Amino acid sequence: MSKRARSNIPQFRVRVPAKVVGPLRGKRVLLSLGTERPFIKVVKIGNDVSFSLESADRLLAAARQAIALDHLRRLFELTETEPVTLSHKALVALSGEAYRIYNEIHSDSPGEPGPWSYHKALHRAALEGRIQSPPPAVLMPNEAETAIELFGEGDLTASVNALPPGQFDSLEDRFGLIGDWVLIRQRTHLAQNDRRRFLHLVGTAALDAGWQLRRNAEGDYTPDIKALRFPSIESVTEAKPKHTITGLFDLWWQEAKATGRSRKTHDTYRGAIDRLVKHLGHDDAGRVTEQDMLAFKDARLKVVAVKSLRDGDLPGIRSVFGWAVDNKKLAKNPTHVIKMKPVKKIRTRSKGFTDDEAKAIFKACLAYVRRPKEDARTAAAKKWGPLVACYTGCRIAEALQLRKEDIRKESGHYVLDLNPLAGSIKSGTYRLVPVHRHLIELGFLTFVNHSGSGPLFAKSSYERIVAFIRTVVTDERVQPNHAWRHRLKTISRNLGLDHRVVDAIQGHAPRTSGEDYGDVTVMAMARVIAAIPRIAVDIDGHGRRPATPREKVRSQRSSRNQPDA
Repeated sequence: MSKRARSNIPQFRVRVPAKVVGPLRGKRVLLSLGTERPFIKVVKIGNDVSFSLESADRLLAAARQAIALDHLRRLFELTETEPVTLSHKALVALSGEAYRIYNEIHSDSPGEPGPWSYHKALHRAALEGRIQSPPPAVLMPNEAETAIELFGEGDLTASVNALPPGQFDSLEDRFGLIGDWVLIRQRTHLAQNDRRRFLHLVGTAALDAGWQLRRNAEGDYTPDIKALRFPSIESVTEAKPKHTITGLFDLWWQEAKATGRSRKTHDTYRGAIDRLVKHLGHDDAGRVTEQDMLAFKDARLKVVAVKSLRDGDLPGIRSVFGWAVDNKKLAKNPTHVIKMKPVKKIRTRSKGFTDDEAKAIFKACLAYVRRPKEDARTAAAKKWGPLVACYTGCRIAEALQLRKEDIRKESGHYVLDLNPLAGSIKSGTYRLVPVHRHLIELGFLTFVNHSGSGPLFAKSSYERIVAFIRTVVTDERVQPNHAWRHRLKTISRNLGLDHRVVDAIQGHAPRTSGEDYGDVTVMAMARVIAAIPRIAVDIDGHGRRPATPREKVRSQRSSRNQPDA
């Protein structure tokens, strides 16, 4: 969602894919964006689609945004698919969606009977060809003025009957938008030869809905026997895939979430699934072939590196289709045809920061001054995030998730509680990591004590920190997020520290089942943390580090014992 200047009302905007903008340009589309609080929009397609979401309520606007985006994506996909011819029964089943949407929107609050009478009169006159160019039906009974102009203020039934039938073909004008809404919703690209028959059925369904809603408005909620005439929408086999790709993803995630998969995995896999659906131009899992997957691979390799495809797109797609086959949703997995050999890495330097790079980063962090209008928590993240990562070997993102309550004393040591409750932890398991003495001396605990409750840093500052570190260490061969992790591992090996304890500090799994026996305590980790050398950095402008509290006391005692000059 976006906002216009001097407005707090969110805006919807989506770009129309270049390959469908031609056939869709100028097309008008009906959007039904919620039934509990009815919101109907008719939008016109150009290079993009944009409109006001007409609510300052963020949750309501987000719900409308999601419905509109889903509906338009279905339209974009359908535009590239082959049209289908349906049986009469299937068309009647589809038209039942028009009846149902009217009732979903209005049955609880139908309003007054009069507007429904005018709405019905326009429906019937268009169905019977008695009027030319009627206004399009857009699910709302607000056409009294138009109906009075056409039929007068007398008996509506007599006025409509007084107009000769069969003069005009007004089905497209009156019911085209509702008919398109049904077809898009049901992912059906209907053959043009079936369209007029379908629109007549939609009109009849809308007229039946109008009668029912008028009775509701009069206080009669007797079940409508006509609602039973529509076959089940599941009977439209040509229109509705047995399993959609996105539907399979949702089913996969229900199980994956229960087994502890992270939200980050969900978002990554969902992105891959969306890219596949966009490439295919449809969402029918049963139609995906091995040739489709090879074509997807070739298309992606034109815009991303092999590693991005192999490690970014394929794991999610393979997981979903593999799960579908294992759970008898699909007969075969078309992703097996893609074979991606690992890319041979050429490494020309160490993965971790060098001593000089570490010193430069420390100096830049400690000297950082908050910029005008910069979020205080973003500035704090730039100062403390890399320093915490240096002395714990954690990921930068894990450091940024720390909350005030995550820094406390355990077993006589101050610890950082890196906890999944605060955000994503790759292993899904919390870990307590002792705070290095150097961090305490630099004022980290003072910063924590002076901070408000909740997150210490702005979680959205990750990219800003990476960019900040890149201004200090410009070598693209080293990754700012993982370089501290590699550096801590290297230091621990050089010092001969217990690798099992180091693994526990960094959240790495035990290498053997034997190593998994017993606990790595805070006391054991504190000994390892204390052994990590300080970063010797020029931070006071004279090549000296700040004096420790103990050193300050000693200095004061020494100065008192010196004779006067």
